[in-house]
Amino acid sequence: MIYLIAAGIVVLAYLYGCFSTARIVAKGFRSLDIYKVGTGLADTENIYANISRPLGVLVGALDMAKAYLFMKVIELLLILLESTQLIPHVGKIHAMNYMLLYGLAMLVGHCLPATHRFRGGRGIFTYTGFMFYFSPYPILITLGIAWIVVAKFKQIRFAQYLIVILPVILTQVLYSFIPIFRKEVPPYFIGMMLGVALFMGVLNFMVSKKLGEL
Repeated sequence: MIYLIAAGIVVLAYLYGCFSTARIVAKGFRSLDIYKVGTGLADTENIYANISRPLGVLVGALDMAKAYLFMKVIELLLILLESTQLIPHVGKIHAMNYMLLYGLAMLVGHCLPATHRFRGGRGIFTYTGFMFYFSPYPILITLGIAWIVVAKFKQIRFAQYLIVILPVILTQVLYSFIPIFRKEVPPYFIGMMLGVALFMGVLNFMVSKKLGEL
């Protein structure tokens, strides 16, 4: 029973991820089809560069909030379900490994939405909000470094790859070597985080290559 619930959450997470804030904002504020603008990607960068910088910032913020709030809502619902004791051992699917799986399903929905012919965005801001749920300090440190890379060196693409991989490295370092940040994580959790990061890296590499950016 609990695994059916977990599978249901995965499906729900994917469908939730298919909800495109970039598409809604472009249509709602400018009556534009985001797929016919600029790079044709339904993402923050396309809106920021080719429609409006303020709208791009708005979409980025919404994507981060969308991901983080989803993780918190799922957490609270599972805690509530566990407290009722109606379903034995339901707390098992609230473990960090399972939560990471739900977040990954949401991320796949954002990047490869079946509802929009699998034409999504790069997912960098959604990934950021998703990872902030697990590792807030590594994400904040990473965002600070990425901002410096963009502001000083104008390396937007490199900053995106930093945002993808650096939080995983910092999480491992902080959890392993700094007592104040030390936190017990389930077996294979860091490895699973690395798998999510590699998925994001490969996806963004494919998008960049298709657009002739590499």
